Amino acid sequence: MSTTTRRFARWAALPLAALVATGTTLAVTGTATAGTLPATGPTIAMTISNNTNDPMILQGSDNPYGHWINGPQAIIPAHSQSIVTAANNDPGGIGVDVTYSLPGGDAVFMANNYSYNGGDVNGTRIEGQAGDRYRIDSRMDTGFPYFNAGYTVGPRTLFGSS
Repeated sequence: MSTTTRRFARWAALPLAALVATGTTLAVTGTATAGTLPATGPTIAMTISNNTNDPMILQGSDNPYGHWINGPQAIIPAHSQSIVTAANNDPGGIGVDVTYSLPGGDAVFMANNYSYNGGDVNGTRIEGQAGDRYRIDSRMDTGFPYFNAGYTVGPRTLFGSS
């Protein structure tokens, strides 16, 4: 094998190795990425993790000014996750909410991706008696215009007493 052929083989293998490493990293983290969604405006990607022993059953969802790319699942089984994605063409932003029932109440997941505030998860909460048993840990990974957030529902003891 010539030196030129060896160099080409080495350089050709590099992008494939990088792609495999990136895919492995994304698969391990399990976080949605709105920056790669096909959209002409702001997007939202919500990774909802159910770390309880109970299924979460969809009660409702709202996306009044946009459209779902991957809408909420009817049921998120215990110890699994779902990725919900939305977009719109309004350069000002988009806001969505998704509500799932749990024994004793509801888990409400909010995502607000507006240019004036850079995005937030304000309004995410547990309602009803479910608040005695469950808690939502939410985080915003990236803000406007390609919003990414993660939400983990788990037993209150998993997160401590607060």
